[in-house]
Amino acid sequence: MPAAPLAALEPVPVQGKPGIFISYNHKDKIIASALEESLASLSDCNIFIDHAGLEGGDDYEAKISEAIRASHWFVMVCSGAAKPEKDMSWCYYEAGQFRAKLEAADQAKAIRDRLCYLYDGERPSQLTRYQGYLISTADRSGKPLNVNVESDDSIGYESTELFNFLDLILTRSRISPLRNINDPNVRKLMRSGVRKITCAFEQNRIDDVVGEEVFQPRISFRIPPPSGEVKGLGPETVIAGEYRALQDIFSIAGSEATWADVKAKSSRYSSNGMIPLWINDLEAAATDVARGDVPRQTDFLCFGSDEKYYRPIIARYEKFRSSAKKCYVAFIPARDRRFNLTFKTSLLLSALILSVRFRQRVLPLVEDLKKLQQAPESRKTELLQKIQNEIVMVEAEAMEFGLSPPKDEHDEPPLLSSFRDGPDKDFLRAEINRWSGTRAAIFNTIGEARDPKKETSWSEAATTVIAGFENLSRINGTFIDLVCNELLYAEKVESAGAVSRKPDAGLPILSQVAG
Repeated sequence: MPAAPLAALEPVPVQGKPGIFISYNHKDKIIASALEESLASLSDCNIFIDHAGLEGGDDYEAKISEAIRASHWFVMVCSGAAKPEKDMSWCYYEAGQFRAKLEAADQAKAIRDRLCYLYDGERPSQLTRYQGYLISTADRSGKPLNVNVESDDSIGYESTELFNFLDLILTRSRISPLRNINDPNVRKLMRSGVRKITCAFEQNRIDDVVGEEVFQPRISFRIPPPSGEVKGLGPETVIAGEYRALQDIFSIAGSEATWADVKAKSSRYSSNGMIPLWINDLEAAATDVARGDVPRQTDFLCFGSDEKYYRPIIARYEKFRSSAKKCYVAFIPARDRRFNLTFKTSLLLSALILSVRFRQRVLPLVEDLKKLQQAPESRKTELLQKIQNEIVMVEAEAMEFGLSPPKDEHDEPPLLSSFRDGPDKDFLRAEINRWSGTRAAIFNTIGEARDPKKETSWSEAATTVIAGFENLSRINGTFIDLVCNELLYAEKVESAGAVSRKPDAGLPILSQVAG
C-alpha cells in the first residue's frame, strides 16, 4: 500500500512546536539517530527518541507514555526482514498507545495519516494500513544513488518515497508549513536528510545474513510447537536435504523425504537389517531438543549408499516465536577404518579385535542375566535390551572394519577365506553358522517381549537368551586361539613375501612378538 498523496492529508491543527515520537528496536539505533538528526536539521520540532530523552532513574514506561501523548507524529523504524532476534513487540505497543491517544481525542481519522513507518524490506503486515515509506538506494526510475558519498547531492534523492516523508513532516505538521520546501536551501537539506537516513539503513544491514554455504551433507527437520506430548522425529516428519545429503547418503532422489523413508534406506544398507544405532540416537536427540535440552550426540557412524562413513551431528537449531524448532544435522565424513581385506592378516586381525570386543562387552552381561533369574521383570528387561544393543554395537564396528557378516546361510563368511583348509576351518564355519541362528533367535525373542501384545514375557526371553549363550564363552576362547594361530601363520607368510621382494625389510613386530 503506497503512501497517500500529500494533498489527501490534513495539516495537524497545532500551534507551537509539533512533537515527533521515533519508535525503533535497539538494533536500529544508528537509523533512529540519523532520522532524528535529519528531522532536527529541517524543523524546529520536539523530537523524542528514547536513548536521548531518557535519563538514569527515570520511570521508563511513564516517560514514554508522556512523550507519546505530547507527539503529533509517530514514526517507526522497520529495517530488514522480521527475525526472531529482533523483537518489535515494544514498538507495536507504543504504536497502540499513539493510536489510543488519537481515538481518545476524537481524531481516529488522523491515525492512518500520522502513524508512519520507514522500511527497506518486506512491508510489515501489521502496518499496511498506515503511511509506509520504502527506503531504497535507487530513485523511482531505478537509477542508483551514491548514498555512501557524503558530498553527493543528486536530484535523484527528490524522486524517492523518503523525500515525500520529509515533505509530509514539513508541510503537514501544522496549518502553516514548518519550512518553505520551494526554497533551494531547504530542498538541499531534505536531499541531505534522504542520503543520511538511506545510508544509515545500508550500514545497519551490512552484517545481515543473506545466505550460507554448506560444505558438508546436511539434513534439516522441523519440530512442532509443544502441545502436551513431547514430539521429536516421527515417521511423517519432513526431512530436507542439502549438499546432496539425501542422494549420496540415502539414495533418495529429490531434496525432501520423510523420516520413515530415511530409516528404511538406512536399514537397507545395514548388513543385519537392523535399524542403525545412530538412527535411534538421533531420535532421542530430537526429543531432547523438543524438551529444550542439550541434545546427546551419537557415537555411531552412518554408512552411506556411497560406501563412505559419516558421523551425524545435530549442529544447531533455530527457534521460532511459535516455539517450533528447526534442527540441522550435519554428516561429517569420518575416517575410513576398514582394513585392506585383500591381506589375510588384515582380515584375521579385524576378526580378532571383534572377538575380544564380544568377550569383553557381551558375555559379562549374559553372566549378569544368569544371576538375576529371580529378579524383577524390569531388571531383566534392562539387561536384555543392553545385550541386544551391545551385539549391534560390535556388529557396527565389524562393518566399520570392513568385516561384513554373511548375508544368509549359503553365504561363506569372509573370515574363512583367510584360513587354511582343515578341521580348524570346519569348526569355525560350523560355529559361525550356529551363531547366526542363535543371534536370530535372541533378537526375535527380545522383539516378541517388547511387542505390546506380550506373547512372550521378559522372563521367557531371558531363558531363551541364556540357553543361546550356553558354552559360548568357551567357544569364544577357542575362536580367539584359532584366529591368533592363523594370524601368526599368515603374518609369517606375508612377511616372507615382503622380505623376498625387499631384502632390507625388517621382520614385522607381530613376528618378533611371536618368536
